[in-house]
Amino acid sequence: MEDPDNTLSVYRDGGGSCNIANRTIWFFCDTLGYENDTFKAMTDNSLSVARSFDEPSLLSDATSNYLYSYGWQPAIPYTSVEYPVRNSPSERFVLWTYTNCIQTSDTEAVQFFELTKYNSIFSTTYWGNTMAVLNLDTATNMLTVTRNQQVMFPNTTYSYGSFANMVVEGVAFLYALDTTYSGNQDVHVARVATWEMSNINMYEYYDASTKTWSYTQPQPTARRQSAAVISNWIPYSTGSMFYSEYHNAYLLIYFDGWADSTFRVSYAPSPVGPWTTNDQTLYTAPQGPRGYDYGGVGHAQFYQDDGPSGKSILLHYSYQDTSYTYPRAAKLTFA
Repeated sequence: MEDPDNTLSVYRDGGGSCNIANRTIWFFCDTLGYENDTFKAMTDNSLSVARSFDEPSLLSDATSNYLYSYGWQPAIPYTSVEYPVRNSPSERFVLWTYTNCIQTSDTEAVQFFELTKYNSIFSTTYWGNTMAVLNLDTATNMLTVTRNQQVMFPNTTYSYGSFANMVVEGVAFLYALDTTYSGNQDVHVARVATWEMSNINMYEYYDASTKTWSYTQPQPTARRQSAAVISNWIPYSTGSMFYSEYHNAYLLIYFDGWADSTFRVSYAPSPVGPWTTNDQTLYTAPQGPRGYDYGGVGHAQFYQDDGPSGKSILLHYSYQDTSYTYPRAAKLTFA
């Protein structure tokens, strides 16, 4: 996946996509630019625009074009706390995402980013996740990105929206991994109307043991396996969810573990399940010299001419060669 018109060789990892107006935008994590193998610039996240639904691997880099300085501006703005500590190899704040963003209206979308501080090259502190709001002015083609607060869900709670999300009839379902107590095996979910995404007081949280929703946000101090909407026997790393007309079911496309190269799928009749946990393999991505790929995400908005939505999907992942990491894409068509 690349922009052939960029004067730099751009390397990046992670990321996700969503639609806004009549465009498909892509977020990526660490983004580095080189010219003739000479380092020119970097930022911890960037944004691109898909050029065509027919050739989804062709992108136009929206935040990394023609800027020859170490301090590329990221797609997501820093707060006043984060800005002084950025772009340093040993100490910096990073805003990373490994799932798709959410279209909330014809001209607006939101995306959840993990907020982590590198205290040194050997020590990191996960702060929680933050939500970026994107507004597109279709008359001027200007995209405005804002953050209403530094942290949406702090590291003492579940990071809803950072693992996977989807919209069903105007309601956003936001999925979070229990990374502290379940080793990434339990998935918890919250829901909110798309027009209330920025109002945390309107979020409801699901308890699978009672099959009820509550406005009281859980404050986990131990594993809550019975409350999880999914409790798998293997750990998750990255994922994406969507409704597939072709399958008449909701699909979860994911990588298990962090050091992996295999796309797997689970499915359910509703956003809260019951979700299958038989770990059906979809596709094993070719591995680079470093031994594994990561950041696998599925994208359902492409290949609509193939038939019902979900018959063909785009799979993207972070591929590592000897020196660099860059996103690769594959087309998957269900039989």
